[in-house]
Amino acid sequence: MSEVETEESGGKGGLVKIILIVVGVLLLISLTIVGTLFAVGFFDEKPPEENPEAVLEEMEAELDETAAAMGGPSALTAEIEQKFLISYYVFADPFTVNLKGSRKVMQAKIGLSTYFDKATMFNDEEGSEGWIPRHLVGIRAEILRVLRSASEAQLASADSERALLEEVKMVVNETLEKYEKTTATPIENAYFTEFIIQ
Repeated sequence: MSEVETEESGGKGGLVKIILIVVGVLLLISLTIVGTLFAVGFFDEKPPEENPEAVLEEMEAELDETAAAMGGPSALTAEIEQKFLISYYVFADPFTVNLKGSRKVMQAKIGLSTYFDKATMFNDEEGSEGWIPRHLVGIRAEILRVLRSASEAQLASADSERALLEEVKMVVNETLEKYEKTTATPIENAYFTEFIIQ
């Protein structure tokens, strides 16, 4: 009976030794990793130029300075939530054109939206006109040119209507780029606020 007990206790001792060796090796690996991280300065405080928030703030300040130097308005933001604010403008007079290849007439009121400063873009007071009122004649002429190229079949689908509005947005931005020397695309979207085909 004593021989059986000796064999069992020897088996347990070997298992304990293996567990202790594995724990020791894991502890040694962990200490090596932590020591290496300390040695390379992983836990050191980062200098301000490596702080991502500081770098981002610095880049935003540089962008604002660049926009101001180029004479273009900067995007308007809300003070509290830092979200971009959008401004809208609707042309006072509707656009009336004959549809291409048809006897029908299209009459549409068009609106524009921008994230740029509303006064810079849409102010219509004499002496301090915004970009759109200042170049209203040229912008209306370009929009009429685009609308005259539309056919009744084109305007039947929503996708074609979106494509037409995209072209309107593009010609307005091109006109502003030409006369105001802006490199940005200030007009974000164009909309039909009223739309009649007769």
